[in-house]
Amino acid sequence: MRTRATVLLVRHHTVLLVRERGGPWLLPGGTIGHDELAIVAAIRALFDDTGVEASAAALLFQQVSAHHLHHVFRVAIPDDVHPQPAMGGRVDEVVWLEPSQLAHVSTTPGTRAILNRALALGSDVRVTRSAWSRDESSSETSKRWR
Repeated sequence: MRTRATVLLVRHHTVLLVRERGGPWLLPGGTIGHDELAIVAAIRALFDDTGVEASAAALLFQQVSAHHLHHVFRVAIPDDVHPQPAMGGRVDEVVWLEPSQLAHVSTTPGTRAILNRALALGSDVRVTRSAWSRDESSSETSKRWR
């Protein structure tokens, strides 16, 4: 199992996702290097993917997926900074999506699990759990991010 630093970047009621060569949408991030701190890997990977420097980062939780142990960090960037695919990087597209749109895009099961768990922690915007989950039996109660 590989260890990965994963970035949850939320701005104005949207979350940032990235995509490589038309694949599924993912949260930005990357493999944690040998002797690299997970928080440093998260900040580096965000820069590698989008050319954006983080202004703050905090560990939210760890999440196990089929192939990765994700160290998930909530990262802040200045409001006037607009992520773009970094020149020569692995990411081809970036998009900001509202939580209600996330159910309609292709993501990996690991990404979906991280987004579902982040929703359970709360949000900057009122959303329903079913908007994030493919499980239509999910509760319709509204949650808030913190």
